[in-house]
Amino acid sequence: MTPEERRALGSKGGKTAHQRGTANKFTPETASVAGRRPHVNGTAHKWTSEEAREAGRKGGSALRRRRQGESS
Repeated sequence: MTPEERRALGSKGGKTAHQRGTANKFTPETASVAGRRPHVNGTAHKWTSEEAREAGRKGGSALRRRRQGESS
């Protein structure tokens, strides 16, 4: 399937969902409630210092790569 065909097919799906009223209606308020829910349930991920350090290292190196790509 060509990229154009995939794009057309995907477009149909989104339009159909909106016409049927089943498209995702995610407002800032519902997002806020959804973001708090795991913490209330006690199922939210709790970062260890090692995980946080690794995530920060990866984010910093990705930023450096992106900036180096812009300056080239």
